[in-house]
Amino acid sequence: MRRVRSRTMTLMHKEMLQIIRDPRTFVIALVNPLMMLFLFGYGLSTDIKNVRLGVVDWSHTQQSRDLHRAFTSSGYFFDAFATDRYEQLGKALDDRQIQLGLVIPADFAQRTTAGQATAVQVIVDGSDPTTATTVSGYASAIIASYSTTVLETAVERHGMVVGGNATPIDVRPRIWYNENLLSIDFIVPGVIVIVLMMTTASLTASTVARERERGSIEQIVVSPVRPSELMVGKTAAYVVLSLLDVSFVVLIGHFWFGVPIKGNLILFAFSSLLFVTSALGIGLLASAGATTQRGAQTSVMLVTMLPSIILSGFVFPISSMPAAVQLFTWLVPARYFMVIARGIFLKGSSFVDLWPQIWPMGILCCVLLGASIATFKKRL
Repeated sequence: MRRVRSRTMTLMHKEMLQIIRDPRTFVIALVNPLMMLFLFGYGLSTDIKNVRLGVVDWSHTQQSRDLHRAFTSSGYFFDAFATDRYEQLGKALDDRQIQLGLVIPADFAQRTTAGQATAVQVIVDGSDPTTATTVSGYASAIIASYSTTVLETAVERHGMVVGGNATPIDVRPRIWYNENLLSIDFIVPGVIVIVLMMTTASLTASTVARERERGSIEQIVVSPVRPSELMVGKTAAYVVLSLLDVSFVVLIGHFWFGVPIKGNLILFAFSSLLFVTSALGIGLLASAGATTQRGAQTSVMLVTMLPSIILSGFVFPISSMPAAVQLFTWLVPARYFMVIARGIFLKGSSFVDLWPQIWPMGILCCVLLGASIATFKKRL
């Protein structure tokens, strides 16, 4: 047992020296995750700001100016176009000078003051459906808030709501876990999962293949080192490096992007250990079965990038996928860690809450490492 431990530690020491001497490994391990985190963190935000607003105000009253100000003070819209002609507003939309048009009728002030229902027109550029849906939602929320203010003013002024325009149901929604509905708080924990999956798997993708290309595999074959010892020794070195990656991306996600961490960091560290070991197992499996480093890296990219992004619940909810695809997601480690990361960051989930995600990821970790050992044994 002592000899086995000594051989494993020797292999781990050898692999750590290999990592230190190879600057490309440090670039992959430290620079790539940070670069990807910033690119994904900023590039994938679904919050839309600085929407170009065009206004046709036929009322020219204090009430219409208050509604207009409600748009510009929201932080989502800024004035880009104003006119009294409806045709010019349409042309501004056609020319993409504005993304949303607001048309306020001439009797707007009279009807709102009298407590009567009135209508304003909102015209949205629908050439980008995703942006149009979001912008339309912003406009509806702003108008609804303004309507509530008008209603409260009418109650204070008359002691009752004039014109019977009150809504009988008082809806007061409350958002849990992400109170301000900031997409960055939802996206960054998912980005951390994707970045760790792609980076850690690529770290071990070249280890065994590199030994073959350099001709040192023969020394390993004739040595008393067992395949299991070789794989554990190589994996252990990269586990240390991967956990360093985890620390960096979590610190940046929290302090730079401002994403809260409401859960237990020890639980997150334990879950991260299982996840990065699973990802490293994928890289080892690809490396053990490949003859060149390029072939191993290509295999890893194929089995980590698209499945981790599409089948993990990062972009599309798993529940909305076809049943056959949902079954396939059980083989994707990122699927489990995605729930764990978002649960710990946003909800403060406990070990009991996350156990249904932890134990399958642990099984996948063992299966992937076992498969890499078995694959390497066949190559001896």
